[in-house]
Amino acid sequence: MKLAVRLPYHTPTVSGAEMTRIAVLAEQAGLHSGWVADHIVFPAGASHTQTTMTSDGKYPRPYDEPTLESLTSLAFVAGGTTTLRLGVGVCVVPYRNPLVLAKVLATLDILSAGRLLCGVGLGWLQEEFEALDVPFERRRARLVEGIALMRKCWSESPVTFHGQEYTVDPAVHFVPRPGRPIPLYMGGNSDAALRRAADSAQGWIGHELAPAECRTMRSRIAAIGPGSIDPGFEMISSRLMNLPGLGEGEQGRFTITSSAALAAELRRYEDAGLDLLLCETTVRSGAAYERLIEELHAAGAQAGMLVA
Repeated sequence: MKLAVRLPYHTPTVSGAEMTRIAVLAEQAGLHSGWVADHIVFPAGASHTQTTMTSDGKYPRPYDEPTLESLTSLAFVAGGTTTLRLGVGVCVVPYRNPLVLAKVLATLDILSAGRLLCGVGLGWLQEEFEALDVPFERRRARLVEGIALMRKCWSESPVTFHGQEYTVDPAVHFVPRPGRPIPLYMGGNSDAALRRAADSAQGWIGHELAPAECRTMRSRIAAIGPGSIDPGFEMISSRLMNLPGLGEGEQGRFTITSSAALAAELRRYEDAGLDLLLCETTVRSGAAYERLIEELHAAGAQAGMLVA
């Protein structure tokens, strides 16, 4: 199993210097990748949309907390690192014109020498769709067609496309193209999302799963898909972690009490079939991100999960 860290793109004191510092520390510590998530705006008033990320359906961070744009953040970090993979989990494909998104992702992959990892999903915050003037009820069709059009852009030129949501005709040139298929990891817990992951993605990405839940999810994907998971299919899950001595932490999250305890938890995830654990701290401060990386380095060394 590989280890990753959430980068500080969504904190009270976001800055380019802090993003790069944490990314470089993660790279030096032997972590596989640094990740951001994807939101453009949040509602200023009450939100009536619930998320599946939390048990109570409420978004876990303040809506007015500074949030950097995801792909711009990864491009910035790419310039300050050399080996750290760069992940967005998940990129909300229906928000954006797929030709523009395909160009941005291809550019990022080319400039980072093939380091991009791209989670893709429907999005969940209806008020955000409304603010962006994107039809919330059409997001599934826009996701499926958007992915199909992006993959066409990345594999051939000129490009034409005829769909219900998007049309590219007459043909356009799409160059340069990435030097490899950009890996896409499908988000979502519904049967339809898991089927899309099994049928057409390089893997699946989820949030806040315990080891036993990872094992169950892997079985669900195999059962709902073609009957078995391709050997190259990767499962990713995020996990919030409390760091004693740095803030109060959050109830119900895993608390790092020692390197040995963390290493044992990492092995439980690996035994459950997880391929990459995306770790993040419940405290959004530079000291907390740095401490988390130190803990992951020590535990990862014990568990043999660091990048050489």
